[in-house]
Amino acid sequence: MISKRIQCEPKNDNIKRLGLYIGAGHEGEKLFAKWTAGCYAGQDYDLAIDEIKATQAMNTRTKKEKTYHMVVSFHPEDFEKLSLEDFKDIEKEFAAALGFENHQRLCGIHINTDNPHMHVAYNMIYKEKYTRHDPFYDYYKRDKTCRLLEEKYKLKVDVGVEQQFSDYVKDRQSDVKHAFDIARDWQSLHKELAVYGLTVQMRGNGCVLAAIGHKQKDGHHIKLSDFDQNLSKKKLQVRFGSYEKSAGDYEVKEFFQREPKRENPKAKDFETKTGLKSFDTFVIESKEFIVQAAIKSDTWQDFHQELARIGLEVNPRGAGFVLTDIGGKTKKNSSIPFSKTGMRIAQTGIILERPKKENMNRGRNAEQPGNLKILGEFEPSQGGYTIEKPYRFEPVKKLKSAKEREAWKIYIREQKQHNYNWIKFNKNFQRFYGEDYGM
Repeated sequence: MISKRIQCEPKNDNIKRLGLYIGAGHEGEKLFAKWTAGCYAGQDYDLAIDEIKATQAMNTRTKKEKTYHMVVSFHPEDFEKLSLEDFKDIEKEFAAALGFENHQRLCGIHINTDNPHMHVAYNMIYKEKYTRHDPFYDYYKRDKTCRLLEEKYKLKVDVGVEQQFSDYVKDRQSDVKHAFDIARDWQSLHKELAVYGLTVQMRGNGCVLAAIGHKQKDGHHIKLSDFDQNLSKKKLQVRFGSYEKSAGDYEVKEFFQREPKRENPKAKDFETKTGLKSFDTFVIESKEFIVQAAIKSDTWQDFHQELARIGLEVNPRGAGFVLTDIGGKTKKNSSIPFSKTGMRIAQTGIILERPKKENMNRGRNAEQPGNLKILGEFEPSQGGYTIEKPYRFEPVKKLKSAKEREAWKIYIREQKQHNYNWIKFNKNFQRFYGEDYGM
């Protein structure tokens, strides 16, 4: 389950147009159900639209948008598990999390896209006091609600947009606790914690458990007393003496990092409009190949050579690294953050992806996922490597019929001569070429 907010410019904020879209769907979409909540009009959908419009008109002070448009996407296999009442309860959970439980809203479910999805238009203007409510840190609230609802309804779990540092620590709670138990002094504690990319730092009058490689201002830390009441600054100083900063240079097996976004909006838009697989999707589908290439490579040039087989090249960009298309069809060498492979490039090599908990055996084998693959300081590709199977245009959906396969051959051959995309070409194939091909 993934939720997102569709931001709307104030000048384009039209609740009636949005309400009609949610309640009727549009060409190519089918409406599964629609309902209202928080409206005096009850389930009279059209009257509810007018009611919300009138309520918004009562607030003449705000210059910002007055409608909060949220979309919640479901995996197709999960859609079958949920009843209409379940969807209504799910919407109520989001409303409560965002502070809209007493606000008016319009809801609808559209179903015949790749992912069934629910639209909700919340009136940000409160119907009694006419004040505007805009949820603070709404992403975090929506993301947390998604995870809770996935567990409640036994739905497929999505990674979410970002991993929270508190969740990272929680997943390693027993290991971190063990590090504190066996430490003899401050430096042995720093050494044990460094294995998991963690360190203890001073903050204010207390101590925090922080992520190595991140500044405190980034918020990637938690109070030690929140992690364990017995690990206060005072109690640690009784054990180890006055606080000592980490001497550094301790072995790090894994780093905390924000998880990559599930999808690139521009790539998704490209796929929706053209019906063709995006470069982002190609890289994510090639993730296992890239991980195995890192595992079996002994030098950076070995790794570059393996990546070149599928038309990829890793290059530094800004403070990080990207995978670039060197052999495909993208314009201006499209790129994607290297972190989307689940790995990270460190000063001495590649941090391989961390496996599922039940398969973990951290710290025992340098070539196991979850550990550092030593390649030395990063070296750019020397080039000239063989490209075997690069990214190329191909449909997002597999070609199932002989007609579609024939249409694809003609589309590839003639795409430069026509100003239409694969979706339109395939849809009109028989009408365009029926006579020539005896259809």
